[in-house]
Amino acid sequence: MKPHAPRSRDAYHVGNLAPQLLAAARAMLEEVGPTKLSLRALSERVGVSATAAYHHYANRAELIGHLAAQGFIELAQVLVQHDQQQVGRQKLRSASLAYFSFARANPALYQLMFGAEFANGQMIPELIAAREQAFGELQRIIAQMLGLAPQAPEVRRVALAGWSYTHGLASLVIHGVLHFPAGTSDERFVDNALQGLLQLFEAGEKP
Repeated sequence: MKPHAPRSRDAYHVGNLAPQLLAAARAMLEEVGPTKLSLRALSERVGVSATAAYHHYANRAELIGHLAAQGFIELAQVLVQHDQQQVGRQKLRSASLAYFSFARANPALYQLMFGAEFANGQMIPELIAAREQAFGELQRIIAQMLGLAPQAPEVRRVALAGWSYTHGLASLVIHGVLHFPAGTSDERFVDNALQGLLQLFEAGEKP
């Protein structure tokens, strides 16, 4: 008699399962939000036992930490891609557009990255490193604009201001607080917002 084939939920490759779980978690995050994201629900979706899932992620906090880290890594990558061959103010414009478009394309992931799940400061090392990588790319862009070293205090101040402004703009749109007109491109929307910010500072300089 031939031996029974292993059940589909128990058949998995250990070295392959972690990225499969992460990909499934990202899809589930966009579908149902973070509150219903659990390792047991995830194992059901992937078709493996809960024990197999826990072999790769000790708990839910570790899972969402890796998911958020993936988001910051991708954010760093889009900042690099959009920065190529840009000079002067176009560097900041390009970075703002890349950031805004990433947030709009991945709303649930973006909210998780900056959400209350990590408000207590307890983050896995991978998430801390990924956050620093993304902010480091922004600092590099600002440093090139200002002609200063990336770790200069002036660079950090400008980078924090730029990050805060673009993050606020993206969050207001994602939460529906700020209306995004139909037919408007991300590029046009960001350009209008940056123009408004420039006008604000110019008005403040007038006697």
